[in-house]
Amino acid sequence: MTERAPRFIIADPGLAGPLGHHLSYSRSVAEAASRAGTPPVILAARGFTGTIPGIETHAILGTAYQSAGGGGAARRALYGALSHLPAPVAAAGASLLRAARRRLAGRAPDGLAAELQAALGTLGAGPGDWLLLHSVSGANLASLAAGPDLHGVTLLVVLRRMPAEMEADDPAPEPLPLLLRGLAARFGPRLRLFADTAQLADDFRQLSGLPVRTVPLPIVVPDLAPRPAGALPHIVFAGGARLEKGYPLLPEAVAALSGRARFTIQSGPVGPESDPLVQRAHRALQARQGPDLVLVERALDAADYAALLASADLLLLPYDGPAYGARSSGILAEALAMGLPAIVPAGGWMESAAGPARAVTIPQGGGAGGLAGALSQAIGRLPEMTATSRTMARTWRDEHNPDALFRAFVAT
Repeated sequence: MTERAPRFIIADPGLAGPLGHHLSYSRSVAEAASRAGTPPVILAARGFTGTIPGIETHAILGTAYQSAGGGGAARRALYGALSHLPAPVAAAGASLLRAARRRLAGRAPDGLAAELQAALGTLGAGPGDWLLLHSVSGANLASLAAGPDLHGVTLLVVLRRMPAEMEADDPAPEPLPLLLRGLAARFGPRLRLFADTAQLADDFRQLSGLPVRTVPLPIVVPDLAPRPAGALPHIVFAGGARLEKGYPLLPEAVAALSGRARFTIQSGPVGPESDPLVQRAHRALQARQGPDLVLVERALDAADYAALLASADLLLLPYDGPAYGARSSGILAEALAMGLPAIVPAGGWMESAAGPARAVTIPQGGGAGGLAGALSQAIGRLPEMTATSRTMARTWRDEHNPDALFRAFVAT
């Protein structure tokens, strides 16, 4: 009887639609596995309706990766009302509502382990196969630590969120250090832990006492076309309207740069369930739309998203520095691979990854004024930053790509 080749199985409960970074991560790693001669399989959320050509995909996971956000009619009504109040009142009210929701929300036992056990059984998975979880919550991991043995597969877990985030959003019943050590006790040498920045890997090593290896990011980007001389710099904010991405800072900063640049802001849909400060900012930006400000109020497919980034002269990433901290940013990683300079928050991985030659930093706590100042400085330095970014892009691509990531996952 011929022995079956090992398979690389990717379980992504956050892969619920045909757009976004969940799809690009899962697809690019699956394609890298296929190029390496290892048959890939993707287990997506039940709501996934997209297709991934050439990759066996099953939309069968009902357990959520993150339950934060969304909400019912009451939340939408309250957030909508708060969005019309002064900004400090809106921010305080939204914070209180989020805290109350965390305290009061009951959570059924996480079902990811049971779902994976069933799916792996159907696939005939066993020792020698790999199972990758690249986006996973504390609650998801707790179900694995207390659950079945997953048919003897080797479990690859990428810890991509800050420890404090994992403790606050969809946490495990026990503290994170106990959870990770329990996971290691459950799976022994079949567990491999990773993080996609060196700082985050070090944080989790110190927290758990377990080995956590740093792995690259699976970046795939197009080449940039030459820019017309003399045009206003095109500054792009992409990835959606969220509080932690600094969206509420944009109206004032854009207004301050009037006549010096043109902006495209991809917000995606903004509705009454969005944070009140995000709703306020979105209305202000809608009122400013014109030749120098274009809003893209929808999610973008992979081709349109790549075209938007490729049209940029400067990427605008006014994220909450302390919230992101050691976390990676897929959009910044794409910008560095394309040779695009960026504006990033001071401190953390984003500043260290880009460095002063390719980015201007926003001082912590600088608000919209700090962002406007960083924009002004970046426009003044744009030619030199662009030249440096183009020169350094190839080195970044050589390190951060799906094939390098796949090799890191399967290395012994």
